[in-house]
Amino acid sequence: MKRLVYLAPVPLNSPSQRPHHFVQWAHERLGCEVWWVEPYPVRLPRIGDLRRLRPQAHRARHGLGPAWRDASWLHVLSARSLPLEPLPCGAQLLGWMQRLLRKQLHALLEQEGTWLAVGRPSGLALALCAARQGQRVLYDVMDDMPQFSRGVSRRWMGHTHEALLAQAQVVWGSSARIVETLAGRTRQPAALVRNGTALAPMPAPGTDPDPDGVGAAAHARAPLVLGYVGTIASWFDWQALRQLALALPQADIQLFGPLECKPPAGLPANVQLQGPVPHAQVFSLMRSWHAGLIPFVHSTLTQSVDPVKYYEYRACGLPVLTTLFGEMPHHAAEDDGVWPLETLLSEALEERLRDWHQQQALLHAQGLPLAPARLNTATWAARFEAGSRVCGWV
Repeated sequence: MKRLVYLAPVPLNSPSQRPHHFVQWAHERLGCEVWWVEPYPVRLPRIGDLRRLRPQAHRARHGLGPAWRDASWLHVLSARSLPLEPLPCGAQLLGWMQRLLRKQLHALLEQEGTWLAVGRPSGLALALCAARQGQRVLYDVMDDMPQFSRGVSRRWMGHTHEALLAQAQVVWGSSARIVETLAGRTRQPAALVRNGTALAPMPAPGTDPDPDGVGAAAHARAPLVLGYVGTIASWFDWQALRQLALALPQADIQLFGPLECKPPAGLPANVQLQGPVPHAQVFSLMRSWHAGLIPFVHSTLTQSVDPVKYYEYRACGLPVLTTLFGEMPHHAAEDDGVWPLETLLSEALEERLRDWHQQQALLHAQGLPLAPARLNTATWAARFEAGSRVCGWV
């Protein structure tokens, strides 16, 4: 592959996610240039969307994107749009508005060695895929995308999703549940390409770790800090978070990320809502905590999710306090660092957290890794390397 046209599901200037890691891997491993096409609205607007405007402005001002966002090999494009695509004639109107961009992308895709990668369904994705008859098209299914919409928007999203599944040469699914649901709906069986992590840079054996971070003896005695990094939206389980905060009133609970829903009134005083965090600061922030949080509700949307946060928290040597949604029961069965919130609050949680970090300090003192060995095969590079073989890139 010489060139990659990537229809991104998230803005380039957003917290580090699978799309950013995929594009970085594609360039570093395959040497390709990348045309990153920013997402545009593919559903009808809702009143709650007004809340998203401020985080988007914050991202633009504070440069939350990756360090390579200004690299010479990256070309960032934006599609003109109005949030009308699901309406009758809406897709045709957007097609006309985007005609110059589509002409540019069609010309790129005609060149030998150029692939189209689709990160979410859209009229633009469908038009480009259909023009190629699915050849050299990868559809990376990261979520049950129609579940993000309602009514007419959900029907449009479902139609577009099904058409892409049927046409794309290669389909990836980010969780076992997604791959199961795609059986019989794709040209060839969908490939399981799970989420992963960049292994967190940790202090070298025999050196002193951050005196306030994971691996330091003093960290086990420090005031407890529990943290979350990621988008805070409709899938966030505020009730589970409230119960945790009340069970550990002495702990600071820090939530970092774009706020896309209204928090409930009367949150415990030890819950702190912070803003998004630049990519480069995520791991150092996590290493200052005592546990990582993933409090998500059980829903049709979350039942197919394999959260990137799980891998990142564990790469930092943190235990993960989580509800058992999506792929988390699978991780809990194989990793003693996954602690289900459904049963956790009946235990002596503070003592257990301090014991954990005493053990982490011992591991570091002995020159042993703080992350579980299973993460050695769960790096983004390993995940995408396996997926690329299905595409014939390597």
